Amino acid sequence: MNLPRYEDYEGEFLDAMATRFGFTGKNSLIFEKRFLEDNREVTHEGLVANSKFAEKLIEGTKNGDAARIFRQQLAAICDKLEAAGCPPPSNGDSRWANAKCWLREVVFPQWAKEQGLVTPPPFTIDKIWQQLKTKAIDSNLLEVVIGKELRELPTLGNRRNNSRKSVPLNSDIKYQVKVEREGYLILLEREPSGVVCCLCPSEYAPNSRCATGVMVLPQYPPSPYSTFGSDEVGREQILAVITQKLPPIDWLKKSKDEALELDRDHLYGLLEYVEGNRDCQVLWTEYSVV
Repeated sequence: MNLPRYEDYEGEFLDAMATRFGFTGKNSLIFEKRFLEDNREVTHEGLVANSKFAEKLIEGTKNGDAARIFRQQLAAICDKLEAAGCPPPSNGDSRWANAKCWLREVVFPQWAKEQGLVTPPPFTIDKIWQQLKTKAIDSNLLEVVIGKELRELPTLGNRRNNSRKSVPLNSDIKYQVKVEREGYLILLEREPSGVVCCLCPSEYAPNSRCATGVMVLPQYPPSPYSTFGSDEVGREQILAVITQKLPPIDWLKKSKDEALELDRDHLYGLLEYVEGNRDCQVLWTEYSVV
C-alpha cells in the first residue's frame, strides 16, 4: 500500500492517538510534546526548559517540580502504550523512543488506512516481484537441495555453487541459506502458477530469527515437516530477505501458523520495507521442477 508521509499527518495522528488511549490534561500535553518528530533529539530536560510548557505542567500544584511531573507522567503513558500492544524495548532504546517507533511504524499505517489515506499499490504482483528481484545479490548464499543430498555447507571462502537448478517431480527438497550476519529471515516462494507464499515464518519454519551460519528449511523440528514437496511442473522462484530488526509487517504473524498466500498489498509492503531499510539483504534463486 502507498502510505501518506507521516510528517504531513503527524499532528492529526498524535491528536487521534491521545484520544484513542485516553490521554487528557497534562498527559495529553506531554504525549504530543515528547512524541513530536521535531523533538526526537531533544532531551526531557530540554523540553521542560521551555517556560510556558513547564508552567502548564506545574499548574494546580504547590511547589511543583515540572521535570518530576514530566518523567512520572511519561512513564504512565508508556505503561498504557505497552498494555495496548507496544512491545517493550529490547535493544537499549528508551521506553518512549521505542513506543514512538511502534506508533509510527505499526499504528500509523493502520490509522492512515482507517482514514482513507492509503492508496493501492500501482503495480501488479508480477511487477512487485520483479522489483524485489532487482534488490537481490548474485550469490551462492541461497541453495536448493534434494533432501537426501543435504550436506553441511563449507565456509564461504571454499564454497562452490552446488545448488540444484532442476529437480525431478515429487522430490523432497530443502532450502539452505548462508547467513552472513544475524537477523530475521523472510523466505518467499513463487510457484509456477504465479502464486506467492511465505515459507518463513510459517508452519515449515516458525522461527524467523537467524544466527550466522547455515539455516536449513524446513526447521525440523519444531516443524512437523522435514522437507518441502515439488508436485507442480515448472519454474520455482525463491526469494529471501534478511533484516536486522523484526519488520513491523502485520502479515508475518499470520503466516507463522500457516504459510500465507501473499496478495499485492502484502508484497508491496515488503518492497516498501526493503527500500526503506538499506541494511536488508535480499537473496534469490530459481529452479525447475521437471
